[in-house]
Formats: sequence, C-alpha cells, structure tokens
Amino acid sequence: MMEEARPQSGADDGRRIRWLLCASFFLATAADSSSNAFLPVFARALQPATPGLPADMAAGLPTAAYWLMVAAAQLTAGRWERGRDHRVLLVGALLLTALALALSGLAANVPMLTLWRGLGGFGAGVTMILVQDGLLRLVGAGARTRASGTYLGFFFAGTIAGTMAGGALAVAAGPMAAFLAAAAAAALAALAAMALPAHREATAPQPFRVRELLRNPAFVSLVLLGAVPSRLLIAAFLYCLVPLRLHDLGMSAVETGWVLTLYALTMALTAPPWSRLIDRSGRPFLFTIIGLALSAAAMATVPAAGSLGIDGLVPVVAAVALLGTAQALGMAPQVTVLFRVTPGEMERFGRTPVLGLFRVFERLGLFVGPLLATKLAGPGAASGPGGDAALIALAVLAAAAAVALTIALTVYGPSPAKPEIIR
Repeated sequence: MMEEARPQSGADDGRRIRWLLCASFFLATAADSSSNAFLPVFARALQPATPGLPADMAAGLPTAAYWLMVAAAQLTAGRWERGRDHRVLLVGALLLTALALALSGLAANVPMLTLWRGLGGFGAGVTMILVQDGLLRLVGAGARTRASGTYLGFFFAGTIAGTMAGGALAVAAGPMAAFLAAAAAAALAALAAMALPAHREATAPQPFRVRELLRNPAFVSLVLLGAVPSRLLIAAFLYCLVPLRLHDLGMSAVETGWVLTLYALTMALTAPPWSRLIDRSGRPFLFTIIGLALSAAAMATVPAAGSLGIDGLVPVVAAVALLGTAQALGMAPQVTVLFRVTPGEMERFGRTPVLGLFRVFERLGLFVGPLLATKLAGPGAASGPGGDAALIALAVLAAAAAVALTIALTVYGPSPAKPEIIR
C-alpha cells in the first residue's frame, strides 16, 4: 500500500493541518464563486468588442471554459501529481487562481475573459483534488465519509459566501472590483497553504491506465448509477427547472437566488454531521442508496403537491431542501465506496488519479442534466404539465438508479446486507 512521506503527528498537529486545508479551500471556493452572480452579464457586456460572437454564446463561454478546465485538471491528475510535493502544487494552483481572477477583471473582450476563466478553472481543479486528497489522508480509512463531508461543507459554505459577497461588491463597485477582491482572497488562500507540511507519495505509482479502471464493473456501476445520476439531478432540477418554474411564478432573479442558496446552505450545515454518523455506522453504500431514494422523493415533491392542490413557492422550497438533505446523505459516502471498490487500482496508480477520474465522470451528469431537463419539459412554461412530467421522469430515473446500483454492487462490490470491511 502507499506510504506517507510525512512523519506521524499528534492530534493537535492534525487539527492544525486540517484547518489550514479547510481555510485555504474555503477562501479559494469563495474567490471562484464570487462571479457566479454576474459573470454571464459581464461577458455579454464585453461582447460588442468581439464582432461576430452571438450574445448568448458570449454569456456562456467563460463558464463553459472554467468547468472544462476543471475537468482537464482532474483528468490529468496522474501526470501532474506523481512524485511532486503536494504543498507546492496547492500553493501554485491557488496563485494561478489569483492571477486568473485578477486578469479576468481586466479582460477587454470575451476571448480574453474565456482564456482567464479557463486558466482559473485549471487551478480550481488542482485545488479540489489536492484538498480532498489531503483531508482523506489525514483522517485515515475509518473516517473517509467524514472527510468528504467536511470537503462538501466547506465547498458549499465558500460558494454561498463568495456568491453573495461577489454579487454585492459588483453592484457597489463594479465587476472589476469584485474580480480583484476575489484575487486577493485566493492569494490569502495560497498564504495559508504555505504553512502546510510538505507531502509527496513515498512510492512511485504505476502510470495511470484509464482502461484498467474501466474494466472494474463496481467502479463503472458506482459512476454510472451513483455519481452521474446524483449530479444530473442537481443540474436538471436546481439549475434549470427551478429557475424556470420560479420565473413562471413571477419571482425575481434575486428571489430565485435565495431559493437556490437554500440547497447550498442545507449541504453546508448537514453534510459534516451526517458524514460522521455514516462513518460510525460503517455502511456508506447503504447511505449512498438512501441518498438516491430521497433524491427521487425530492423530484416527486412538486408534482405530488400539485396533485393535492398545493401550488406556488412552498413545494419548490420543500423540494430544494429535501434534495439538499438527500445529497448530503448520498454524496459524501460515494467517496468511501469508491475506495472500497477500487483498492487494487488505488494501490497501483495512487489515490489522486482515481479520484480525479471519478470527479470527471461526475461532471457528465452536470453537463447532461440541463439538456435532459429541457428536453423532458418541452416547450412552454416549466410550471405546467411539461415541467411536472419532467420532474416525474427524473424521480423515476433516480429510483431506478438506486435499485440498479443496489443490484450491481451486491454482485460486484461490498454487500449492503452486512457491515462493510474497511480496507
């Protein structure tokens, strides 16, 4: 198995390292999220400087480039991580993020803004992988779900803080000021990361071979029936159907933003305690299935309420809160299940490339979700029969994924019928 290069440290030292990692990650996430509220509008305002570029494409290009490069960083983790000091890599990624944010604020046209947001996305992808790997390494095999829950909690807390602060600063002082403030926050994250101890894997993993991992049926099942459906529901419901439905109900963009923030708030507050409970139970696979089942219930909430004559905002808010709870239960233990179904691959290739590939596949759901939601809903108002039909279809998809994943991992992976052995 992989050896740790750093010496054993006491509990106090472990807590200090964990808080440095979390503080860096919170600041970095807040910095990256600071443009969520205004980036498409900012890009569209720059569009006249780029003749021939449609306004709708101009609004979406910087965000698309950002997430494309996040995926690129995670997909290539096996190349840039192997044999290098994780502290140096993390500090470098955070400084790259700071530089990209500052240059984004100074961009004069959409192509330049797209380039800088893509550069920032690569830095963010490196940061995400290294922070999660660091937290997993700190807690050991018995608390992997807790580490993942901590990661999710700080990610969503940073997202909320960054989105609100960035939006307010953009209104008060303009987008350039918001980007420069975000760059300063990312630089502070790099400063905190400099205080982390050096770490690199003592044993050189074998070159990463994606095909070998894809030959593992338990890994493929976890990805296609667990990770992808979970993220697909987030993108389809939270980022597509909910805004459209609330718009149809006459709510403003600000009011819609508050409803969407409820999901992140639920995740930030409940993921860490749920994760501790899941680790104590020793049944991460069971909670992964429960999370999918509750996600199906969340999708069915609005149509079910409508059939009872309850319409308007309340069912939507209830569905968003239930989805946040479901994802808090189901997302964090997926990483623990990943460790249990890929022990051989992690021993040969290392944790980082396996985690990176898992995260890349997750993003398939984020990409497919909005496309599937709009296709299912069809033309017209999202609050009409088409929107309800789309939500019912998503509920069926989540329920079917839960059943199929139970069968697949019962055959190929840890059995949900008995306590699992942590490798």
